[in-house]
Amino acid sequence: MDLSRVLTVTMIRRPLLFVVGMATAVAILLISCSQSTTTASQPTTRPTNIPTNTPTPTTKPTHTPTLTPTNQPTHTPTNTPTLTATATETATATPTATPIPPEKMINGLYVDEFIWMDGAVRDSVRAIYERTIAQNRNPNAFSKIGDSVVMSPHYLTRFDDPKQYNLGIYDYLQPTIDHFAGSFTRYGIVSHVSLSARTLYELGWADEELCKPDENAVECEIRLHQPAIMLIRLGTNDQVINLYDQNMRKLIDLLILNGVIPVLITKADRFEGDDNRNNELLRELAVEYAVPLIDFDLLADTLPERGLSGDYVHMTMSGYNDYAQDSSFKKGYPINDLAILMALDAIVNTVQ
Repeated sequence: MDLSRVLTVTMIRRPLLFVVGMATAVAILLISCSQSTTTASQPTTRPTNIPTNTPTPTTKPTHTPTLTPTNQPTHTPTNTPTLTATATETATATPTATPIPPEKMINGLYVDEFIWMDGAVRDSVRAIYERTIAQNRNPNAFSKIGDSVVMSPHYLTRFDDPKQYNLGIYDYLQPTIDHFAGSFTRYGIVSHVSLSARTLYELGWADEELCKPDENAVECEIRLHQPAIMLIRLGTNDQVINLYDQNMRKLIDLLILNGVIPVLITKADRFEGDDNRNNELLRELAVEYAVPLIDFDLLADTLPERGLSGDYVHMTMSGYNDYAQDSSFKKGYPINDLAILMALDAIVNTVQ
């Protein structure tokens, strides 16, 4: 008789007689000196809740690494026909992202997001700067083109007075302030209340005492100040998109021909319409001409009321540009000034 089978049947069908059956089986084994067969079992283990870590890079442009999980091969123990132990492990690599220095950001936006200065733009800036030097422009001077927003004493002027600003973590920009000393407080010939791209070329806008009879305001400003850079903030008073496009192209062409680097600046207001068409045009022109653009329209989204005062045209202001205080990062003019300063710094570093 197969004693192993007897034992197995006894254990399954008559659990209450298990002890008796075991005693009987042992006695029979001792008498017959037979050998028993013992089968060892191993527990089945399968890890659960395998962790998955999906990294989210914070730099621009976005790069998502491709991760290949590592699986251990399935192992089936020998001499155990009914049991299979399978171990599966997923390993996720965690890339080491280079943290963005806070001094290269404004209100959570990286400098490359709101200042357009890619490789093509830098090459274009260098080419224009060759004309700047050839035509004896002043590499330490810039001019401003704009309406009453630019005419405000809160627009950049404080950087010409050390008592009116504190750079805080942006103190690396101090050499750029020193580089352009004197230009921050200059309003020039092409800053006027209600100025538009169209009226830049109309008679009566240029200063009759300072400008020649055959000069428009832009040509007059170039002759008087000899700037290497022109900061252009226009669009609030330009309601007709076709005319705005035509006149902005005329302006950019004139500046490049004269060795002046155009810097386009988007605005926070929607005075020309909710479609934001003037800002969109500036972005298109910046790409087409490969010239720098400061996207203040994007920065305005980080500010209360888009950094605009009650008239929804002029920007909110502070009494002191203190970039060590949170309050300065909630106002339109201080953020505008800081973004322009960062753009000027990028241009200086490109041409040096």
